[in-house]
Amino acid sequence: RLNDALRNVSGAASTGNNGTGQQFILRGFEDPAILRDGYRLTFGGFGNPGFPELANVETVEVLKGPASILFGSVEPGGVINLVTEQPLSEPFYELGLRIGNQGLIEPSLDFSGPLTEEGRLLYRLNVLHRTEDSFRDFNTDFEQFFIAPVISWQISDRTDLTVHFEYLDSEGPSDIGLVAVGEGIADIPFDRVLGHPEDAFQSERVRVGYDFEHRLSDSWRVRNAFRFNRFDSESAQFVNFVLNPVTGDAFQGLLFADQRQDHYELQTNVVGEFNTGSIAHTLLAGVDLFRRDNPRVDRRIFAPPRTLNIFNPVNEHYPDLSAAPITNNNSTRIDALGLYIQDQIDLWDNLILLLGVRYETVEQETVNNLTSTATNLSENAFSPRIGLVYQPIEALSLYGSYSTSFVPSGAINANRNLLGAEQGEQFEIGARAELLV
Repeated sequence: RLNDALRNVSGAASTGNNGTGQQFILRGFEDPAILRDGYRLTFGGFGNPGFPELANVETVEVLKGPASILFGSVEPGGVINLVTEQPLSEPFYELGLRIGNQGLIEPSLDFSGPLTEEGRLLYRLNVLHRTEDSFRDFNTDFEQFFIAPVISWQISDRTDLTVHFEYLDSEGPSDIGLVAVGEGIADIPFDRVLGHPEDAFQSERVRVGYDFEHRLSDSWRVRNAFRFNRFDSESAQFVNFVLNPVTGDAFQGLLFADQRQDHYELQTNVVGEFNTGSIAHTLLAGVDLFRRDNPRVDRRIFAPPRTLNIFNPVNEHYPDLSAAPITNNNSTRIDALGLYIQDQIDLWDNLILLLGVRYETVEQETVNNLTSTATNLSENAFSPRIGLVYQPIEALSLYGSYSTSFVPSGAINANRNLLGAEQGEQFEIGARAELLV
């Protein structure tokens, strides 16, 4: 799981989950953007990443600090990037089976190789199905099905096209976790459900896209890519808002959320290598377009509150969710346009300078479908970046950097107006050493 992969990354921490998806902190900032091959599963702090499946992930990258030049609107703490496996030129077949406690059964396959004799058409296929009981006494078990085919076509010696598809279907219990009493955790059995045994979530994710690259020469290439990402989720759970630590009575409300996120992202850039005298340059310039649609409906039953004694819980029949009052029915749209340019300059063999700037303009619109009112906000920002790396010896790098970030907040104040974007600024100096290579 992704939270396991990040345990040994400095500055990164898992904050558990909200019952429907994993949450993280990166360099002190909550909800860092989670990317897949450089494309957003979430838009900065917006949205729910669910439980990302790693069956076809080759590596997990944690990019610390503002990385807005390449990835657009992201949190100041950085981003988490999941790099997926790509088709192989040689036949590869792997069947896997994991069996464990709590009813864990996970068959999987990973096949890859050429589809034609000349090897210009390659494929990769990852499939996984997982079932597992919760360690708490929920009525719903975890179940996940994942399939991810990839086709890579070498159109010519200078032109490549790769087409991706991913489908993920998940369901499981919505676990609100434990409660604190005084300075510790309540003295109750570890498997006790503090919501309702029928609290559960369902989610479905579809991702499709392509990567196109044409090499104009040995030094210059053009890249174009598109991603569409749809995430549908429904969750129902009782949440605590008051706890009497003496009697153990928890006063709870029922929250039902139905949301969909549609992401469209298009990127085009040019990468070139050239020299000015004895100085080598790697130039990157590009443009990207992003759209996110997020309709959401919330139903809440907070009055009268449900009372659950955490020491002696008694669960009644689950309420009829269709009869619960709608407290939120909003549709949010975000449109973003980014332009960026970056130059990596090799001043000497052991001294590298990085200069870059990104301009981004973002338009937000939130429509309250209950009142038929709309709130709009347009913002733009320049995000510069400068870095310097000096290697006195090959194994040691001394570096300094300055970078900024820009991410729409999406928050609404008491007057129902959208708040301005969150902007960050970072200065950093440090040293890195590779001593055991």
